[in-house]
Amino acid sequence: MKTAKLFLAGIYVHLAFSVAAPIGILYLGWGGAGWNRSNGSLLLAYLLVIGLVQLLGWISAGAAVSAYRRNDMARLLSAWRTLKLGAVPFHILNFLWSVLAWGSIVAASRGVFILLVPIPIGLTWLMIIQSGVTGWLYIRCLRESGEDAAILHSVCQFLPVLDVLSTLLLLRRGKRS
Repeated sequence: MKTAKLFLAGIYVHLAFSVAAPIGILYLGWGGAGWNRSNGSLLLAYLLVIGLVQLLGWISAGAAVSAYRRNDMARLLSAWRTLKLGAVPFHILNFLWSVLAWGSIVAASRGVFILLVPIPIGLTWLMIIQSGVTGWLYIRCLRESGEDAAILHSVCQFLPVLDVLSTLLLLRRGKRS
């Protein structure tokens, strides 16, 4: 599905902006210039990218629902494989960057900004939920067609790390049969 590929590309753009925005804001504010229009524009661009990626994620989930209603298992499988396996490098890099950036921000603020840490965690989890809808619907199709796919696999599609492990297990089992 094209929407799955667009969503996958969007999450990588989100990662690029989540690295560029804090570095750019620090660079532009360096030297006593303080907060200016350039910093605000960069922050606004970052927030727009977050909104666009979330919109693409929900559009991708909607396309998966549409494919499920048409019983188009091939499209669901393709989108599921694209979203779950294609996003693995994103999640690894996002985790490493988040630990570095948010660790630095919290340390520099002496713990005051610890209250903001759930925001990027929530955004990342929303992306997992949006891609999990595709996996969940594909697993429902498998169960409806009579194949043995545990309900636990459906639940795992919405949990970090377990979603990829479940996907790999089901794809490997599908190749054997």
